[in-house]
Amino acid sequence: MNAETFVGMSESNAATIRMNGFTYMLASTALLAIIVFGNSSDFQFPLTMGVIGTGLYGLLTFDFGMQSAMGLKDSMPSEIASTKVGEGFQKAPFAMYRILNAAVLILIAIAQISVIY
Repeated sequence: MNAETFVGMSESNAATIRMNGFTYMLASTALLAIIVFGNSSDFQFPLTMGVIGTGLYGLLTFDFGMQSAMGLKDSMPSEIASTKVGEGFQKAPFAMYRILNAAVLILIAIAQISVIY
């Protein structure tokens, strides 16, 4: 892969992660507002499914972004890999990012569901 293609794919992946994070944040905030300000006793099950769906969306989209970044790391051109940025990218603990993201999103979903019931 040449450097121009690598940079373009990296920019695209970063934009996807940003947009998915923003979408998750909006959906999670909307659910939180409904839980806090609404009377959720009438529709606990649908609200719970919304929390689970939002959590899965956040988990899967971020995981996809990290998987794409790991793939980009493996096909990094040598002219980028030899720079300080390339060296830092090679050392990035993507597996830890995936585990940490999963833990945080699961804890958020558990907290929201515990408030619903």
